[in-house]
Amino acid sequence: MIVCEPRCMACGRSDHMLRAEAANSQGSDPSPIYLKACCICNLAFYCSESHWDAVRHHHAEEACEDGHDGLTQCQMNIEVVQDIKLTKESTMNKSMGFWALERIKSSWESLQNTSWEDEFLSEIAQKYGGSTETARSRVRFASVGLSMPMTILWALEHLNPDALWTQSETLTIHILGAADTEMAHAKTFEEILHRLPELKMLQVSLTTPHLALSSLLVGCSMRARGSQTSEKRDADLKCTSRKCKIIQHYSARTYHDCVRTLGNKFMKPNLAAAFNSGSSLEDTWLWKETMSLLVENKVPSVFTAYNQNEAQGEARILRAMGANLVPALGSVKNVWGSISSGKKL
Repeated sequence: MIVCEPRCMACGRSDHMLRAEAANSQGSDPSPIYLKACCICNLAFYCSESHWDAVRHHHAEEACEDGHDGLTQCQMNIEVVQDIKLTKESTMNKSMGFWALERIKSSWESLQNTSWEDEFLSEIAQKYGGSTETARSRVRFASVGLSMPMTILWALEHLNPDALWTQSETLTIHILGAADTEMAHAKTFEEILHRLPELKMLQVSLTTPHLALSSLLVGCSMRARGSQTSEKRDADLKCTSRKCKIIQHYSARTYHDCVRTLGNKFMKPNLAAAFNSGSSLEDTWLWKETMSLLVENKVPSVFTAYNQNEAQGEARILRAMGANLVPALGSVKNVWGSISSGKKL
């Protein structure tokens, strides 16, 4: 595992390389220099004080490019350790798995000028107990799945000129290129019902050409056979008291194939969403067909990406297809992307 071994942040040398240099040294002191770790996170390393002085500000003072809320790399490293510990605990405690909070908002509340901790920290702390730091780690853990409904709501808020959509009794969402994350966290779509108290029916259609190879669908008693299957179920107990329903459809085809098959029966959804599709890097020709169809039918859509380069690449393709990009949703950081150290959405 030489590739993954600790290395000096400044020069990139590992302990193995430092020992080899010392062994080949012609000097009077052949004793090797060993890497030292950051005394705060113990996950950043340096070979000398001069090298540490050269990189310390990048590690401990500047906001990490891949982080969140302006945290430094050092602070993100501390979160990594906490998140790994919680992930191990979650494999033993299934109740900490994929869930949606049971509370129901009394009215729609805008997601602007708020954050993951503003929305979920107190509720998760109350549900599970423990220290504030543990609750923060659980918020990050929950954000892996909850990023999907929160991103959907964030997009709907920006793509609609007024708040009339929040008063609708039916909402239809199409998920494009669904993968394991979407399937495993399907229950978290209930968060949309919980934040829209007037909503009675949530229809979620998940399409992917790889669905037939997917593992057992969460909340569904059968595997997908053929090209399409569906599941109709009540939401949680509190939503059931409101007579709310979630209908989930699964189709093992590309989105544009599904739409063309439906022909005149195709009904435009309130939103189409593609999470971390990699559409600018993989199967681009297929995604271009889907994007062209979305533009042609004027389907409100949101695409997320793993990083800025992918986001900019997808934005270029969408513009080339004739899409009009909303500045707040353009190739900018998704404020409701996952803040887990292990997953980005």
